[in-house]
Amino acid sequence: MNAQVLQQLEKKLSEKFPIGIPRKEIGRATGNVLHPRTQANLDCLGEGIKGRFKIGRNTIYPVQNVIDFLQSKMTTAA
Repeated sequence: MNAQVLQQLEKKLSEKFPIGIPRKEIGRATGNVLHPRTQANLDCLGEGIKGRFKIGRNTIYPVQNVIDFLQSKMTTAA
């Protein structure tokens, strides 16, 4: 993904999830690139998306932090 694609994704996610992306919606929001259970496991290891917070029993990820996390995990295909 290039910078323009990431900017478009950030804009769409910000419109749909103004507060942040709930963990249970992270798969749908990212086209199943990220999975809620994997994110929960990464959070327990301290390697997950930074800046998460809770509203009741729901874990919420800030949209910009999700974009940053995706960008940090991207590699180029050979």
